[in-house]
Amino acid sequence: MEDAHSHLPHIGLRNLKSAFSAALCAGIYYLIDRNPTFACIGAVYGMGNDMGHSWQQGGNRLIGTIIGGFLGMGLFWCYLLLAPAGESRALLIPLTFVGVVVLICLAQMFRWPTAVQPGSVVLCIILFNTPTDTYVSYALNRMVDTGVGVLMSMLINYLFPRERLVRWIAWWKKRANAMVPGFTPTHDRPD
Repeated sequence: MEDAHSHLPHIGLRNLKSAFSAALCAGIYYLIDRNPTFACIGAVYGMGNDMGHSWQQGGNRLIGTIIGGFLGMGLFWCYLLLAPAGESRALLIPLTFVGVVVLICLAQMFRWPTAVQPGSVVLCIILFNTPTDTYVSYALNRMVDTGVGVLMSMLINYLFPRERLVRWIAWWKKRANAMVPGFTPTHDRPD
């Protein structure tokens, strides 16, 4: 028989660490008066169950962003050579085709095929949503911001591994039970 509560959402350790990592990025970026969007996205992508999973998840995002960013800069530069005033936006269609094919090949070459999706996102943002005079700085900033977010999640995962948090939670439950006899948390799943 299935537990009635097994399908209910719960707030687990990974959930809390993801939120903490993204919030730290947002706070730091607001302090330096910079938009935290891509750092927060990198932080959420970079949080895994453990350091290995964080490296895989964050690596997907970071490697994809780097490949897509540099490729997007190169293709946008080609676009500006062919249409200096940016008057022929339709030229971006075949450049997108070429860019996605090259991106997939590069991701395979670097043995990181899961970087294709985040790389494609950055590639398309650069091609279709970046002003012509800021495409290089925009791409470079996205790479740096994503890296900051991924590193923040890896740092949080390193400083607060699941095993340590589970021990702390057990300790706090024991203390709470000592202070309030019969204390039983409604939810014991640590994930």
